[in-house]
Amino acid sequence: MSQLVIRPVEPQAVTACLLTTQKAGKMPKTKWRLNLNLVLLIFIAQIQISEAVKCFDCVGMDCMGSFCEGDYCMISQYAPRWGSARWGEPEIVKGCAKGSMLAKDVRDHCEFAEDSDEPFTCFCNGKDLCNSRKTIRKVEREDVELVQCVCNGAHCRNDKTCIGELCTFVKNHKTKQVEQGCTNASVPLIERRAIGSCMAPPITGAMHHNVAKDAVSLLAVESCICGTDYCNSEKPSISVPEKEKCNASVEVTTMGTQTRSKNISCTGEFCFTASIKSKLGVMSSYRIYGCASFTGEDALPEELDPTGCAIFTSESLETKTCFKTSDRAAVGRALASKQIPESKASKPTKGKSSKSKPKQVEVEYDDEEEEEEEKVEKPKGKSLKNREKAAEEAKKEEKIKEEEEEEEEEEREEEEKEKEEKEETSTKKSFIFQKPTQPPIPDDSNTTMITVFVLIIICILGSGIVWKFELHKKLRRSNYDSVAGG
Repeated sequence: MSQLVIRPVEPQAVTACLLTTQKAGKMPKTKWRLNLNLVLLIFIAQIQISEAVKCFDCVGMDCMGSFCEGDYCMISQYAPRWGSARWGEPEIVKGCAKGSMLAKDVRDHCEFAEDSDEPFTCFCNGKDLCNSRKTIRKVEREDVELVQCVCNGAHCRNDKTCIGELCTFVKNHKTKQVEQGCTNASVPLIERRAIGSCMAPPITGAMHHNVAKDAVSLLAVESCICGTDYCNSEKPSISVPEKEKCNASVEVTTMGTQTRSKNISCTGEFCFTASIKSKLGVMSSYRIYGCASFTGEDALPEELDPTGCAIFTSESLETKTCFKTSDRAAVGRALASKQIPESKASKPTKGKSSKSKPKQVEVEYDDEEEEEEEKVEKPKGKSLKNREKAAEEAKKEEKIKEEEEEEEEEEREEEEKEKEEKEETSTKKSFIFQKPTQPPIPDDSNTTMITVFVLIIICILGSGIVWKFELHKKLRRSNYDSVAGG
């Protein structure tokens, strides 16, 4: 919705403008008119037209609480986490998104994990309060494929692979501890901008698994996140120039206790800041400064620009992330890799993937495909070709499984059709056909009423005519009597 924001001119400015004309002495009328026109132009220049949309601002998919205004309405998920430990239950949050890092032409759409009924991210600004459940059902649906990742660390238990939204490669440069695994986005907007990058320190608390216990140890951690199958089998290589010198620090407040690291510096392609203020879960605030460099293998999300700030505000949650760089080439690389929305026709249909689909913000592991896991077991240190071969083999096996499932479904459908045909022949109903019936004759009561009404009108008219003739006779007789008597 468009709002007209009028900023009136201060009286001091108008009086100063008029005083300058008075000091100059008497002026012709034309100059006075020009001066007044100038004041009007200054007044009009203060009028700004800003577009804002009104959104629901609350916690829960069906909530309809308070309201906020922003560039876009959002539905997202918030899962307070520190590594693999949950610091609160995942919640669906509704709110407003705004900021210079948000693109101006984001389409109304919702992103769903494969075969999930609840969205994990929605953007809309077509009309006010568009982030209600009823309106969200009508916007474009985009199914996001989950990725298979190498899993290595205490959080993996006995599994060698896992499935999630993103793959991670985490290293603590102080203790030399390395962990690999899966993660899902836990905070609105912040992690979306970091996809395909290596960050130091990690941009959120969910990005480091178990290699950091507090804010001080998190400062020594580098976390890489990527969005393709087995992209974390080894540390992603950064080939772009890292020209930005950035400040790096971490500040976390949990249960009223604040921990803060020292301030150091780092170099990267971009400098970033991120902050979280939350009333949900144990962590009440999180603030981080750091640097990030991108591999170029993952696309920039369509709703974001390379630099600027993006803010999400909700009733119980507020997040903000900013990216900046003085390297124009870095901005150009990010724009060149920006995601282009796919058409509905090219999207995969539901129910054709053999992967397991987690709805919660939690990693799920494959327990049934042990043979496949052995083939792709921890390809750490292998070359890119080996990774590609492993991914191709996994895809081939998936295609074979999909074809088998499709054949089974077709056989089931044929069997069901045959059963239905047999039932129809055995329980065939017999019908007695009659001549087409005519519509019922209308009741005579209506016609009789109409005729009676017409007769009454005729009687009234007849009596009126008779009365008129009688009146004329009386008038003539009175005239005759008056003439005869005269």
